[in-house]
Amino acid sequence: MHFIHTSPKSTVKQTVMHQYRTIANSAVGVQQIKKPKEGWIRTIRAALGMSGAQLGKRMGLSRNRISVLERKEAEGNITLNQLQDLAEQLNCDLTYALVPRKPIEEIIDDRATEIASRSLDANSQNMFLEAQSIDEKAQKRLLKQIKEQVIESSGRALWNDTKE
Repeated sequence: MHFIHTSPKSTVKQTVMHQYRTIANSAVGVQQIKKPKEGWIRTIRAALGMSGAQLGKRMGLSRNRISVLERKEAEGNITLNQLQDLAEQLNCDLTYALVPRKPIEEIIDDRATEIASRSLDANSQNMFLEAQSIDEKAQKRLLKQIKEQVIESSGRALWNDTKE
């Protein structure tokens, strides 16, 4: 019986990577909530029937400062800490997430395919110049091998944006 020898460090790294992917994939398909045109702060405040001056008083800020923060949020220029403080005073929870458009494994597979295709195109060009060529079946096999190598590199080659 043969066992594949992997280092403990490699096993731990793979386990951690799996945990990260599980967490990231848990957000796939989550319904995106559109930010109101005026932003969430002003929308929630108005829905509560609370004036800017009243919110400002609760936070120890001027009405003008609340107006500035509402404008900054609507423009996308507010900090998460500021949003958290405002949410607290509006009896709201702040939810923050990056939602992958598809499962992480698919994103990785797509990227590896892109890199492998670029590499194969470069190799095919060189072979053409040297008057050699490989058939379509061999190209597909080579593409698959390059793609697997890129994926096995654990990200180093995967996200290097230099064109080969």
